[in-house]
Amino acid sequence: MKRRTIGELAREAGVGVETIRFYERRGILKQPSSPAQGWREYGDDALSTLRYIKQGQHLGFRLAEMKRLQERAGGEQQAFCESVRAATRERIWAVEEQIKQLRRMRRELQDFLGRCSAKNAGERCPIYESLGAMKRKKP
Repeated sequence: MKRRTIGELAREAGVGVETIRFYERRGILKQPSSPAQGWREYGDDALSTLRYIKQGQHLGFRLAEMKRLQERAGGEQQAFCESVRAATRERIWAVEEQIKQLRRMRRELQDFLGRCSAKNAGERCPIYESLGAMKRKKP
């Protein structure tokens, strides 16, 4: 097992030292014990945990969700798998909702563009007019 300083761990994991300290404060990364002399050293498990966090964040999981899943990992395998499946289903639902929102936004932008392209030379920009109407509606 390779031993690393916090700086070496940060470089290998592709995160900052402060990020590691933040994860330690949040309890998702175990802080190694302080030796009598020298620096704390992190093992392979710390690097694995940081990679787990980065992968989960890449997939859109919040840190709190990942911590709960990590805590379940030490227990019964079936309970862990059920937790992962439930969290993944929730994440898929959230992604599908984001896709719906993005499709609505794309339709609105296409509508704006179409109205802008169809305007006559002397008319005001329909996008500006729409945004201005939205601004006037707010209290």
